[in-house]
Amino acid sequence: MSRDEALQLVCHAIIQIQEQSGRTVDVLDEHSRPFVDVDGFDSLNGEEVTALLLEDLSFGPDFNPFTPADGDLTIGEIADRLAANATVKQEVV
Repeated sequence: MSRDEALQLVCHAIIQIQEQSGRTVDVLDEHSRPFVDVDGFDSLNGEEVTALLLEDLSFGPDFNPFTPADGDLTIGEIADRLAANATVKQEVV
């Protein structure tokens, strides 16, 4: 998976969680920090985004793309971590 694909997946998942929570989302880019820049985004939302990502991706049980959850990671850094640690699930036909 490329960094651009990972970036797109992360942004889409964050937007989906925000919309499901009734919150709006300003423009997200690779410099956005979910725990700081996204309205109301907290560690539970991070877990929800991770669960959404697991629908399409495989990564180890101890891997969390948002760690550390102290607000330091940007969406670009999260995408880098995913690109390096995750694989795209293959659809079974």
